[in-house]
Amino acid sequence: MRGHGAHLQSLAVTTWPGHNPDAGLQAHAEAVLAGIPPEAENVVLLGHSFGAFPMLEAAVTLGERVKGLLLIDAFLPELGASIFAQSEGSSGPEAIRAAAVDGLAQPPDPAIWGLSGVRAEAARAVMQPHALRAFEEELSPAAMAAIDTIRPRGFINASAHARSPFRRGFEALQGRPDWLSLQIEGSHLFHLERPAALAYWCGQLLRMAAGRSF
Repeated sequence: MRGHGAHLQSLAVTTWPGHNPDAGLQAHAEAVLAGIPPEAENVVLLGHSFGAFPMLEAAVTLGERVKGLLLIDAFLPELGASIFAQSEGSSGPEAIRAAAVDGLAQPPDPAIWGLSGVRAEAARAVMQPHALRAFEEELSPAAMAAIDTIRPRGFINASAHARSPFRRGFEALQGRPDWLSLQIEGSHLFHLERPAALAYWCGQLLRMAAGRSF
């Protein structure tokens, strides 16, 4: 990302509370906040997939320090206040509940996103279980409102399947001038497939947040 002209104060790696069945959205938001240096005044938050929800809860706490949001193949709050609410009518939530162990949803096989070989192994090495509670909890009203007040904001979609909640989120934003929305060819884990493309567009949103053009 530095190679694309982005000025980064730090790169934070959050540690999800992945083995705690009582970890709801707020516990995940606290993990996001723990990864942000206290002196950082101009924060752009990025959330991939489920990560968009705790990102928005963290944005409430950060307040005016947040200067931009980027959702990567993510759940869009306007399509449902909880992760499972966005999959109503599909078999997804029930299948996840049935496969859960001690209140923890197990990570899926990366093969469902077309990954194999080295890339699939890289994904398996970092994927964690998630508390079912985090999928069932609704975003707070303040977090639901945050996504409508923070600018700039972008949505990058890679999922092509028409029933994917990420694809539906992308389609809901097409043509809206208040969003930077674009489609990148790849799978849900396209950050493993096309990291240079992701870094480029992350850099462009950072430029927008800094008041600069592409």
